[in-house]
Amino acid sequence: MLLLLSAVSLPAALPKLAVISIDPDDFSPDSLLIGTVVEEMEGSGRFQVVDLGYEAFIDTEPEAFLQTLRTLAAENTIDVFMALEVLYPEVSDRTVFRNDSLVTVREVSVEVLARFYSSAGTLIGSMRKAVTREGSVPFSPDEELLARLAAEYLAEESIIEMFPMEVTFIASGEEVFTIPLGKSNGIDNGTVMAVLAVSSGIPDDPAEYERLRSRGLLQVMDAGGSSSRARLLSGRLVGGGTVTAIEQSAPAALYLEYSGTLLDVEKGTGLGPGEDMWGSSVRLGVETARWGLSFGGGINAGGLEHSSMIGVDLLAGIRLPLSSPELGLRMMGGGEIVFHMQDVRSVELSSNATAISLAALADLSLEYLFSSHLGIQLGVSGILGSSAGSWTVQEYTGQVRDAEPDEIFYTSMKQGPVGARLGITYLIF
Repeated sequence: MLLLLSAVSLPAALPKLAVISIDPDDFSPDSLLIGTVVEEMEGSGRFQVVDLGYEAFIDTEPEAFLQTLRTLAAENTIDVFMALEVLYPEVSDRTVFRNDSLVTVREVSVEVLARFYSSAGTLIGSMRKAVTREGSVPFSPDEELLARLAAEYLAEESIIEMFPMEVTFIASGEEVFTIPLGKSNGIDNGTVMAVLAVSSGIPDDPAEYERLRSRGLLQVMDAGGSSSRARLLSGRLVGGGTVTAIEQSAPAALYLEYSGTLLDVEKGTGLGPGEDMWGSSVRLGVETARWGLSFGGGINAGGLEHSSMIGVDLLAGIRLPLSSPELGLRMMGGGEIVFHMQDVRSVELSSNATAISLAALADLSLEYLFSSHLGIQLGVSGILGSSAGSWTVQEYTGQVRDAEPDEIFYTSMKQGPVGARLGITYLIF
């Protein structure tokens, strides 16, 4: 259940929140853990955090717990309680094969549970977060540190999941528009909100019906004190209509692309001179879909005749609006590792030939969103890659060695300097 925070609240009237511990055993939230959560919740700008001191550590019978909350709420004018509980660490061992030997690996997981109560003692909702570390036995991580990390992540996620900001305003048909939310409400640059038209009654004419078609995602581009400038990531707003925006997590973009890459190829003995060839591949990628800083990665598969390649890439850069939300420009840079495999020409070999190459990527692409979720993209890439020139093969005797030029179809394969791609994109939100 979500507790929506209205944007009309003034800083002096922020809801009061108290962080309490309801774990009576030895492994309970201590003052350091509570302080970590208090700092995160207070830093959001959405609460006035009440310090209950020793009263934050509640050790009562279950039937008296709700009455204790009501008493604390009345004495301290508290609106919301965040009750923390640290579950006992879970420890599990497993045996794995590493470096030609069996190794016992220990995994330690610490989970923090938070329940949210109103001043009347009503359960509003609950969340949980676990932090896990593993290492070779003997392995004994700092469990209290893991608990504090889990509590910090939990507090950060609960701000959006349990307490999203909500605001109602009159939509503008402009590309960049103003919303009545600012830093005083806990809103900052990059905040993403879902927008939906609202109506106070049955529309009287076609124009009012048209205003009800407003929906999409907006992103705050310039947060002020009490108002901010924003633009759409997806959808459209019809000017003059009343809309409600609710804070949510940032969307992601899923890409499915067909690409071609220029390859500098040296052929095996007796197969002719080297030449430039186009290799085709299919890429599946996931990237952030916000304006500004963008990052992500993908996996692609393709190749040439007698040869195949699987590549894994990581990219970072910026995504710029040209005509939001439909048209955007993405400028990315990063790296890729490519695993090559090709057929062998010798009957004395028991395996295909394999090699690895690395490449630096610079990518420029145009994206056009023709619906709220679906779009197309067209891009070009600059590639500076190393050569896959050392091919490994295995004989039937089990011996692993470098391949000879007359045993393989390609002795060298190098990506670049250019590539092109076309694909579809799908916004996930």
